[in-house]
Amino acid sequence: MDMIAIDIGNSTVNLSVFVKEQMSPAEHLGLAEQGRLGEVLARFRGVCGPQPLGARTVPVVVSSVNRKSLAVVEAAVLKGLDQRVLLVGREVPLGMKLAIENPETVGTDRLLTAAAAYEVVQGAVVVADFGTATTIDCVNEQGIFLGGVIMPGLHLAARSLKDYTDALPLVEPAVPEFEIGINTQMAIESGIYYGAIGALRELVERYATTLGKWPQVVLTGGYAELIAKKCDFADSLAPDLCLSGLYLAYQQYQAAQEAQEQG
Repeated sequence: MDMIAIDIGNSTVNLSVFVKEQMSPAEHLGLAEQGRLGEVLARFRGVCGPQPLGARTVPVVVSSVNRKSLAVVEAAVLKGLDQRVLLVGREVPLGMKLAIENPETVGTDRLLTAAAAYEVVQGAVVVADFGTATTIDCVNEQGIFLGGVIMPGLHLAARSLKDYTDALPLVEPAVPEFEIGINTQMAIESGIYYGAIGALRELVERYATTLGKWPQVVLTGGYAELIAKKCDFADSLAPDLCLSGLYLAYQQYQAAQEAQEQG
């Protein structure tokens, strides 16, 4: 069965459609662009062929860390496709084993990206998600999510320098021309950019000590491509890994439903 995947973040809504197990290029809508949801959903539904057993609907599977945007997406799916979404953590369970406190408080996006990375690596892996916030999470050799860290994202760090100082300008995250800033703007660029890479390197080294081996390092999120330009120790780049995680979670959910019906 084909599937529409929607990852609702703090500042973007990311969508893709899986047709015959192949993911289409993702769409990224800023919060101010949510009026386009109906158009994108209709286009995605249009590329899906006849479904197994004559199913009328194509599942719309959602992960969300933004409650207001979730309500907008649910309304758009109901209006445009005449169906309800399947929300990860509500209708669709997460199959990943967790070794953390209060698992119900962990963002489903973190767990989905971790599960998707482990599915490919099949070994110890660190997933660094560079979005509104930066999260750097660790999965061990057995596929158990061990937790990680949450830090301000690149834009959030830049914004805080502007908002909480008297004279510093707002600087858009970019690859610095020089490592040592020769003016204020370059100094901020270098601090934010290389600070993020340095934090990632430090954490991967510490995770490796805990794991007893050096893990694979996967970059994802909106700023992942930017970070990858100078992050020489990253193994792979998958900007829309959460969408792949949604597809994996739905496959596991569907398999469990079929096994239950047969049993």
